[in-house]
Amino acid sequence: MTCTIKGLTQPICLTLIYNLSSRLLVDSFIDCGTCELEASLDPINRNLMIKVPLTIGGEVTFTDNLQSGCVTTLVELTEQSKKKKK
Repeated sequence: MTCTIKGLTQPICLTLIYNLSSRLLVDSFIDCGTCELEASLDPINRNLMIKVPLTIGGEVTFTDNLQSGCVTTLVELTEQSKKKKK
């Protein structure tokens, strides 16, 4: 028999760094926790940094032999960033 935990959610902050001169994605990473929707440009190296607050959700399933699996069921802008856009 398996055990499934549904409805798990976590706020995260997605950061993208894009170089405008080379038109390449320099880096991207995710931090746990909240952040504000933000964009900034470094005029020296022409890197555009974009921070996006997201909420991710999922479910975890454990099987009889203690194996586990995780499925992502939700990726959306956090409610805080939606309010600021209005």
